Amino acid sequence: MAFIVNSAEWDFNGLTSANVQERIERALEFIETSIERGEVVAVGDDFQTRPMHGTETLWDLFHKDSALALPPELSRELEAWLMRAPGYSSEPWPLGFANEGVSIDGAPQTLNPDVEWVHCATCDGTPMACITLGIGRLVQTETAVGKVQIHFVINEVDRKAFWRSAIIVSGDTLTSLATYLTKAYPNLHFVEGVVNDAGKLGGGYLASRDRVQTSLATLDDWGKWVFTCPPPVLTPQEAMPDNTDGLPSNQIIEHRFKGFNLDVVPEKPNVYADAESRKARQTKLGTRTLYCEWHVRLEGHRNRIHLHPPVAESGGKVVIGMIHEHLPLP
Repeated sequence: MAFIVNSAEWDFNGLTSANVQERIERALEFIETSIERGEVVAVGDDFQTRPMHGTETLWDLFHKDSALALPPELSRELEAWLMRAPGYSSEPWPLGFANEGVSIDGAPQTLNPDVEWVHCATCDGTPMACITLGIGRLVQTETAVGKVQIHFVINEVDRKAFWRSAIIVSGDTLTSLATYLTKAYPNLHFVEGVVNDAGKLGGGYLASRDRVQTSLATLDDWGKWVFTCPPPVLTPQEAMPDNTDGLPSNQIIEHRFKGFNLDVVPEKPNVYADAESRKARQTKLGTRTLYCEWHVRLEGHRNRIHLHPPVAESGGKVVIGMIHEHLPLP
């Protein structure tokens, strides 16, 4: 299970019909994407029966005599989702869940089984988040089990932040990195088995895990922009000049990565000229051979993440080709 709908936020008192429609549509968009990616979205047992506007429950909001009178097409979208939405209460209860209340953001304890369930699961080392109708954020919650921060999510930025935290919540090991790799860094293409090579870094993965995760996050968020945005801009905040095209030079690429506090450089020409060194940096993607000369320097003289700019064979994603203490040099 990944996401639970925070039904307490489906309180539409004081909102206009347009406001309510916009919030529900945002949630349904997030939910549909989750389902397409195999991420479970669950609801509480009372989701369809709890009052959401005065005494009106969810389906009452679509009656023509309702003050909101939401459009029928929205009702059909909700019905299509809820017909297949699991109820989380049928799953094994997380350790400490008692449905006795939870403090959210330092507020007095209140009954909210949806948030309490996510809280207890997170305390128990199972990554889980709440789908919000508001702004995505990290929230401190507290019960008798303890204090923890949980994610309230509603868009793709929130989703990535949650899955990246899942790596840490579930143990912060190489195994947990491998488990959540493609969800935490969806804009990167990982060559098969490459993540396991992180265990061969000098000092072991645990000594480098913070730098590895930070590097992968930056490459996921900005790598494609760095490699493909036409010159001469150096930061995403700069306005693009008119009639610009072409690919950036190596110097611009390095400068852009430095702006994100990432030390990324290409190999020197003599590395490609040496057959053994070149072969160590090559990988196959479909029928194409890629030379992964660009590399993140995790440390001064060792530990590298070798990568290749986006190509059609990677679906337009930056390719992570090798993770190694240090590949051979001429």
